[in-house]
Amino acid sequence: MAGFVSATVGFAAPIALAAMAFGKYFVGVFGIGSPVLLSFVVVWAVTAFHFGNLQVGSAFQNFSTLVKLLLIGALIDGGLFLHPKQPISFSPAPGDTMTIFGAPFAVALVYVMYSYSGWNAAAYITGEIKQPEKNVPRSLLVGTGVVIVIYVLLNAIFLATTPVQELKGQLEVALIAGKHIFGANGGRVAGVVICLGLISAISSMTWIGPRVSMSMGEDHWLLRLLGRKNPHG
Repeated sequence: MAGFVSATVGFAAPIALAAMAFGKYFVGVFGIGSPVLLSFVVVWAVTAFHFGNLQVGSAFQNFSTLVKLLLIGALIDGGLFLHPKQPISFSPAPGDTMTIFGAPFAVALVYVMYSYSGWNAAAYITGEIKQPEKNVPRSLLVGTGVVIVIYVLLNAIFLATTPVQELKGQLEVALIAGKHIFGANGGRVAGVVICLGLISAISSMTWIGPRVSMSMGEDHWLLRLLGRKNPHG
């Protein structure tokens, strides 16, 4: 049961959410295409990279992650140094209690949860990692720490540069904030950054997710079809 929950809620659902966001951002940046169709296309395209050779999929994942980190770093630097900041208060205000216990806040926490989805992904590929007793704990701690820093910095930049009313209820917050930081063209660049980041996220979950079903197939003969691997891994 835990395996099915992990494969569906832990991987399939975040992949679908990231693909939907990619479609929205792509249309917001380029003004062409259907968000739904683009969501399907990006999932199939990323899957194609991982379908055959493990080395090709690994190289694609490493490259997309590196590009994503560099571009997100540029977006954070732009927000820190190129745009005047608006005051932000994190102190509770009258009426905040009702907001915290309201449905919109609960929905927002789901998106926050998906931001950290995959923090334990290294544990699923322990058998493919050199010196796992040393490298798995290190990757979990360092990876989670890096995500926390980037997530907090990026959201702080969004709040410091863009009126909250413009961000409320919007999926393409980076596109909106990018326009405030860099202008209209800069907003498109920010949208491209997020598109690349979403591709990287979809890639990582597409790479790791099947390891869960593979383990289920190796442990249960009724699911043995899920445990099959191609000659290239």
